[in-house]
Amino acid sequence: MPEQIVNGLRIYYDERGAPDGPAILFIPGLGSSHLSWGGVTRHIPPSYRIIVVDPRDAGRSERTIADYTVGDMAEDIAGLLQGLNVKKTAVVGISMGGAIAQELAIRYPDRVERAVLVATYDSGDSRGTFIFEQFARLRRLLSKEDYYRTILPWIYTHQEFESIAPDQAVKQFAQDPFFQDPDTYERQMRATIAYRSRDRLGLITCPTLVIFGDEDMFTPLRFARSLQAGIRNSRLVVVSGAGHGIIWTRIVEVASLIANFMKEPPPKKQEAAS
Repeated sequence: MPEQIVNGLRIYYDERGAPDGPAILFIPGLGSSHLSWGGVTRHIPPSYRIIVVDPRDAGRSERTIADYTVGDMAEDIAGLLQGLNVKKTAVVGISMGGAIAQELAIRYPDRVERAVLVATYDSGDSRGTFIFEQFARLRRLLSKEDYYRTILPWIYTHQEFESIAPDQAVKQFAQDPFFQDPDTYERQMRATIAYRSRDRLGLITCPTLVIFGDEDMFTPLRFARSLQAGIRNSRLVVVSGAGHGIIWTRIVEVASLIANFMKEPPPKKQEAAS
């Protein structure tokens, strides 16, 4: 099983594509695993070295009993990249994964060449804290099926509900082999809601693509605008009718946005004033 020991923890990763190609690292969101990126990564050209990671407490990576921060998760992934001899990479993250991607870009500007921030945030708030604390509570009270029945309308928009079979979607989510137990989810959730980067976004110097659905109820567009305002070399793409489940409902569109962004020439360096 592909894994690296980093900071005393086993960190799992999945790798495909060209071993010598430009690297793209994908990071999942809260409560998710490397499987969440499966649809999108299948549409990324195989000329790239595609790496999908499970953060600590997720997927096949090791569980921990101690509290931690988004910064700790970023350091895990930085150590993984070092172990894989990845000197430079693009980083793609959704939601919590987008926070980890920001932190990597802030801490390791020489290693992160590009960033794609999907349905994420730059500062927790009281509304988000309340929502995620209630979801953590529901995971202790409900079966997996009833839990997903409760949160499904938060993932899919009203337009998307017209094109999915809700019962089938619930069944598919409930079959997740890496469904987190309540304690594990709550540790990861606490790290997520405590994250703050708004006053440090100016430290992100790489080209950055921000992708949001215009009907995302978890991470509304106010976060997209804040990210775009704070990251000077950034561009925002708003996907009409999409919600927080954008990497599942708009697979081809998101993959195309990422692939096209990767092909863009790097920005020209500004000449020093004479």
